[in-house]
Amino acid sequence: MANFATADLIKYQAKITQQFNAGELRFREPAVFNSLRRQTEIMIPSHNEIKNAAKRTTGEVNYVARTARALGTSGEVHNHAGSVGDSAVLVPSWTPYDDKFKYSLKQANGSIYGLDEMIMAEMINMNGNFAEGLEDAAATFLHTNRTGVNAYASQGSFNGTNDVFEVTEDVTNFLSTGYRAVQISKSALDFNKYSGAFTYYCDTVAFDKFQALANQGSGNQNNLTFQFGGIDFIKSPELDSFAIALGYTSGYWIAQPMGMAAVLDWIPVQNRQGVSTKVNEYGTLIHPATGLTLGTHSYPERADESGAAGENQDVSIETQAFSYLSFNHAPLTTADATPLFAFAFVAPV
Repeated sequence: MANFATADLIKYQAKITQQFNAGELRFREPAVFNSLRRQTEIMIPSHNEIKNAAKRTTGEVNYVARTARALGTSGEVHNHAGSVGDSAVLVPSWTPYDDKFKYSLKQANGSIYGLDEMIMAEMINMNGNFAEGLEDAAATFLHTNRTGVNAYASQGSFNGTNDVFEVTEDVTNFLSTGYRAVQISKSALDFNKYSGAFTYYCDTVAFDKFQALANQGSGNQNNLTFQFGGIDFIKSPELDSFAIALGYTSGYWIAQPMGMAAVLDWIPVQNRQGVSTKVNEYGTLIHPATGLTLGTHSYPERADESGAAGENQDVSIETQAFSYLSFNHAPLTTADATPLFAFAFVAPV
């Protein structure tokens, strides 16, 4: 056959560059999860001592209960009688989160990709899967555990059905509630006896509005930046669907006093020690997007992988990465009360 036609490539294949492939492999950084993780050692410094085995599902964290008393007027007496304080326990609940993939020893034999490149691609996908899955879990935790108790009743109202303090989005002038929602949130927290630094987890709409207000500084007609001090604003698109489900489309956010919510993590001792046996390997890896130490487990099996890009006499390697996580907020003895306060904009009546 003329022109060396038999030597023509049946199919042209090429590797795309890493930057070009970044669109397909993209994922959002887990900002909410990372915020909760940064607070773990503030909230419970000895959290790794709570759980020492996967089958151990319970453990206790002790805390001092609040004993509220009205001041007396008895003055100095020789036979005054006081009450005894008390303590309580928080019992963390653990949930395993994992991701798995498989590859075979010979699957790269006829590929333009080397086996190392294939395994790296699996790891990149695992990183993204954990980042998105953990972020979903963190946002769900915040929304689900919003307080059902809010004693503040000024400049808005608490919707006891939705467990959300509603701020009217009045923008008549720069003193209107629509412009001072951040300040009003602070006042609500202060009225409920919370002070210090706060984290505001915002849906997309609230974050964009607050970002715009934060840039109304001294060089503009209205300086609205006074209300933003001491607050860390975190955008959480995962909260968008929760807000819409409650009927809030103009902005929704959850305010949390610093150090009063955290995520605990745990993996078995065999993974931390890197135990190797004839049938499997235990190990760890650092999740790049969160810094979380994941446990790893892998084992080989003889297999015919000819139908999956491998060969007849092949070896398949099963790999799992995992961690046991427990999302917690500071415990309160008041029923339905938590330190997670939900707020939302509502339209003027």
